[in-house]
Amino acid sequence: MRILLINANRFKQPWPVIPFGLSCVASACEHSGYNVKMLDLCFSKNCTKDMTKAIDDFSPDVIGISIRNIDNSVGYKTQFLLKETKSEIISPCKKIYSGKIVIGGPSVGINGGEMLDYFDLHYAIRGDGEKAFGEFVKRIDKGIPLEGMEGLIIRKHGKIIQNASPMRVENLDELPFVNPAKYIDLTPYRKFDSPIQIQTKRGCALDCSYCTYKRIEGGKYRFKKPQIVADHMERLVKETGINHIEFTDSTFNLPSEHCKNVLRALSEKKLHLNLRTMGLNPGAVDEELVDLMSRVGFRDVDLGVESGSDITLKGLKKNFTKKDVIKAGKLLQNKKIPVTWYLLVGAPGETRQTLSETFETINKAASKWDLINLGVGVRVYKGSSIAEDMKAVDPHCTSDCFLTPVAFEPEAVSLEEVKRITKRMALKHSNYFMYDEDEDTPSFVLALGIFILRKISPKQPIWRLHIFLRTLQKYIGIMLLKRWYFSVATFCLSRGMKK
Repeated sequence: MRILLINANRFKQPWPVIPFGLSCVASACEHSGYNVKMLDLCFSKNCTKDMTKAIDDFSPDVIGISIRNIDNSVGYKTQFLLKETKSEIISPCKKIYSGKIVIGGPSVGINGGEMLDYFDLHYAIRGDGEKAFGEFVKRIDKGIPLEGMEGLIIRKHGKIIQNASPMRVENLDELPFVNPAKYIDLTPYRKFDSPIQIQTKRGCALDCSYCTYKRIEGGKYRFKKPQIVADHMERLVKETGINHIEFTDSTFNLPSEHCKNVLRALSEKKLHLNLRTMGLNPGAVDEELVDLMSRVGFRDVDLGVESGSDITLKGLKKNFTKKDVIKAGKLLQNKKIPVTWYLLVGAPGETRQTLSETFETINKAASKWDLINLGVGVRVYKGSSIAEDMKAVDPHCTSDCFLTPVAFEPEAVSLEEVKRITKRMALKHSNYFMYDEDEDTPSFVLALGIFILRKISPKQPIWRLHIFLRTLQKYIGIMLLKRWYFSVATFCLSRGMKK
């Protein structure tokens, strides 16, 4: 049986993401004896042409399409990525191929049924793709009915007739080793210094009010043995020649002891690594953790701060406080680990005062060479507690279960004002990064910047180029002109005048 897997992700910010999850599905299918081919459309100049060639050459029995993002995950002027996915990939694929097409990926774990309606498709996989997609193709191969299959959403005659609960892999240690280079060309990703991803666990036990990780991976932690994680990382480096690796757990340092055991196992390997992690929880950052991170080669970390005000942190249902945020920043600075501080302004409980407190807290806690990544507004997703609260107040707040973007509006301050206050602050600080404005860096500019950085200071994270350029603009007066223009524009808009 021939299986064609298509990576539909073409979003390249902050860098192109290696389709590691889809590679895991490919590896699992191969392990089961199927003939697998993977088509990566991330850098495709003509998706229709590339899909046509792959389908003509391979004649697949089933096509699986992985869809990573619904949008760019911000609440202010959200970029709805599924529109391009539909026009560039799904619709052409349906015209080229008449066989079974099934969609999967993180976005499907959130809005699978709604996405089938949007794309006018019949099948969607929820849960761990290695197991769920494997079961899907096995049933097709053996002629077993698809109805009743765990993890499968089925749509017929324009209606969802089955919306099964996600299928999970309980023992992650049983999954085969995965090397993405076996299935795709990593060369274009290397131009952007894209890291290879790895997970130490799946699931999340936290209750953040806006988050979808529980919906995608479940609310129970499923761990990989630390030694297996370290062994796989050693093998990845050896086979790919890439030592830039990113931990993509929902929250890397929770539970704390599991995380530390992974780092201890990795430390014994004595590899020369450039590591990073998303989702570092400030409440679980201690001296032992940062010592271990420094020892194994962390080049930078993402600190999921979200706010510097206890009022807003409570509104987001965070399990840490402002005091934890300050402590985490200090510990990471002491070990000279660069930090991207992720802020989510305009959250439940946000006011002008909490915004001011947040900026004051972060400006004191962060280094001037740390990046302050600012997301304006909370994008509301299906299954989050914010979504449920909004529906309780207004059942008509969404027409499609939050598939198309809906933003949370704080009671005490409008999102437009949150944006103005944040923009004004960003124009004063060279290390501020406005996600809704600054993420659209052209690919060739990003690649050129990475090339230069490799020559000058190869161990620096790429985002420090942004700070350098903004600092340069400050010294030659460009930032002053930008602040002047922003002040004039804001004044004119407040008076109802044209700029």
